[in-house]
Amino acid sequence: MIIEQLKKLEQESIERKVPIIGSEKGRWILDKIKQLKPKTILELGTANGYSGIILASEGAILTTVDTSPHAVQEAMKNFKEFNVTAHVILGDGVKYVEELAQENIRFDMILLDFANKEYINVLENCIKILSKDGVLVADNIDLPGCYEFKEKIQVHPKLNTEMIKIGNGMSYSILK
Repeated sequence: MIIEQLKKLEQESIERKVPIIGSEKGRWILDKIKQLKPKTILELGTANGYSGIILASEGAILTTVDTSPHAVQEAMKNFKEFNVTAHVILGDGVKYVEELAQENIRFDMILLDFANKEYINVLENCIKILSKDGVLVADNIDLPGCYEFKEKIQVHPKLNTEMIKIGNGMSYSILK
């Protein structure tokens, strides 16, 4: 299983203080991917590629965005090591999602795991680029900076949302 194969990378990430989802959240996400079988996934916040490896492990086409050249370079190295094909974008996630919305590009799943304060700024465009019955997952939902986003997704008329109590929390929203 991919989570076990990622143990070394997880340990290195912890030692180097690289922010990753970790194995507990990783297992939860992997279970959802196996259940939903998304064909296209967008990840905002690449870090060293740990979560991207999980996201792409069942064959989905992964697009991942990060502002850090170092993170992008490290993720590409890790993707290669784990045989993951991904479109890795060096850039601003908020602007990238705006562009995708204008181009009418769709994703079956989106993972938000970048600057918490930006979650609220991508919400409406993420909804626009979700395919029918698409899923929006947000990590670290219980941390400061996510309050407004967390409140809004729970009452948004286009989303059915549940809170997942793992670590710093996650949200799981399905497009109605």
